[in-house]
Amino acid sequence: MRLIVSLVLVLVLAGCGGVRHAAAPRVTTTVAKKQPPAAPRLRVGIVGPVSAAVPGISVERGTLAQTAAAQLVLVAAQSVPLQQLAAFARGHRQTHFAYVGGRTAGDRSPNLVGLALRDDQAAQLAGVVAGLVATANGAQARVAWVGPEERKLAAAFAHGLSSAAPHALLLRQWSRKLPSRCKEAALTAISRGAVIVMAHEDGCADAAIAAAHQQNIPGLRLDQFELPDVAAEFVVRDAIGGVFRGNEDLTFGAASGAIGVRRLDPRIPAATAVRARAAAQQLASGIAPTG
Repeated sequence: MRLIVSLVLVLVLAGCGGVRHAAAPRVTTTVAKKQPPAAPRLRVGIVGPVSAAVPGISVERGTLAQTAAAQLVLVAAQSVPLQQLAAFARGHRQTHFAYVGGRTAGDRSPNLVGLALRDDQAAQLAGVVAGLVATANGAQARVAWVGPEERKLAAAFAHGLSSAAPHALLLRQWSRKLPSRCKEAALTAISRGAVIVMAHEDGCADAAIAAAHQQNIPGLRLDQFELPDVAAEFVVRDAIGGVFRGNEDLTFGAASGAIGVRRLDPRIPAATAVRARAAAQQLASGIAPTG
């Protein structure tokens, strides 16, 4: 009888879950999401001292021949003569070229655009800076423009000078473009009382500023007030959007940010440099800079 009762209890317990089996493990399958392909980067070649800090591009520096496979090539005007660049562009129609800091009028191509800077505005801003230096040396201090006779730029420089230092005297010390002649002209101007020397570009400006430094006075050159990278980045952004320009020149002035204070002679006091940058902001805002 007891055996029968025990057997019944075992059967009841088994039916009520008294005997449990381990559950089968749950298998989870992870499916990786397919990432969209990365957008292709615009290939930009660079020849000479110019830069373009624009997202979405890959930069290749080198000569014209080394960068010809890029979609867009930025060429600094001081590095390659226009005639050489225009001929190269006509032989590489699949590539677009931007002549940064120069004009292409007279030798144009459908795949070549000129990016000119308002050098008259740069000269005006340089005149303001020279005026600030002059006022620190007396109301009637003398300032010199040396080098080849460039009346338009010299007039813009004089305008900026008079706005910052109305009583300063401008010495126009013309010379040939040869560095030796420019240096001689600078030394002559300094002997006449110039407290700062201004020159345009290239070896002439280097020689004039070297002469000024020998006499421990500051020197200025036009490209200290030009920012060609602003123009270069403009055409790069256009190209990223599928717009390539050619057969024309684009001009960039202070309003675009392409004219400003890039660097100044370390002999110019820090307080004067701060005022110079404020004057550049005035010019960019359409206000006549006074320093």
